[in-house]
Amino acid sequence: MSDTRIQDIGQQLASARERHGLLPCDVADRLRIRAMFVNALERQEWAVIGEFVYVRGFLKNYAKLVGLDPAPLVAQLAEEYAPEVAAPRPALDSLAGAGLSSVRTEEEPTSRHWFPWMLGALTTIAAALVVMVGISLVQTLTAGNRVVPVATPLALATTSWATPQPAVALSDGQNDGQTQNEGVNLRLQLTQPSWLSVAVDGKRVVYETLPAGTIREFHGVREITLRAGNAGGVVAKIDGKDLGTLGHSGQVQDRIFAVKPPSEQQLKTLHE
Repeated sequence: MSDTRIQDIGQQLASARERHGLLPCDVADRLRIRAMFVNALERQEWAVIGEFVYVRGFLKNYAKLVGLDPAPLVAQLAEEYAPEVAAPRPALDSLAGAGLSSVRTEEEPTSRHWFPWMLGALTTIAAALVVMVGISLVQTLTAGNRVVPVATPLALATTSWATPQPAVALSDGQNDGQTQNEGVNLRLQLTQPSWLSVAVDGKRVVYETLPAGTIREFHGVREITLRAGNAGGVVAKIDGKDLGTLGHSGQVQDRIFAVKPPSEQQLKTLHE
């Protein structure tokens, strides 16, 4: 079977860009990313961009901008992506001059397989730590043989598109509004396109690139974990408090919003 690959990914992007009379800085402005990422795509320096999901997202948007079909480019990227062994283009050219252009590393296929598993393992460890903190808190509130109940409902995490649940009847002067305010409540509004990964209580509910104007709301019992690929285009509000823009345009930001531990006054009230 003949190789249908005519050019490298970077060469195809650069050639298409030049046909449209665009400079790298023009592409960066239109995609709202840093110019260094545009240059990294054309030089195939994947390590400069980072994780596969970011490289794939930037590549698809770049291809669409210059009129290329992103599907074959993404397929080619999936075969070549290996950020831990990626080297700048000048170094590769010098190897070619020494007759070593055909040298390939054997670690490339392995990296594509273990990296998503590592990300999932880190998420699981974080969730386990939260559970351990909760168990420690319950033990702290235990007096003698009497266990002091902790008023935290073990409800399922919901998002803005979930079916509303019926109100729960409460006693001791509580009201429905108090139940809705328990846990963690996060509201995101996108002013620019951005890739988002959101996990609620350890369960991932969003993993995609969303357009400007998107508004999403999330509610978690214990915590909400957020990763934004374009922090300058994401405005956040946690428990009604406005956090503003999470960072700069093109910046990757990680945030964890967790339930605050009870104050000393709350602990004293529970003991009484």
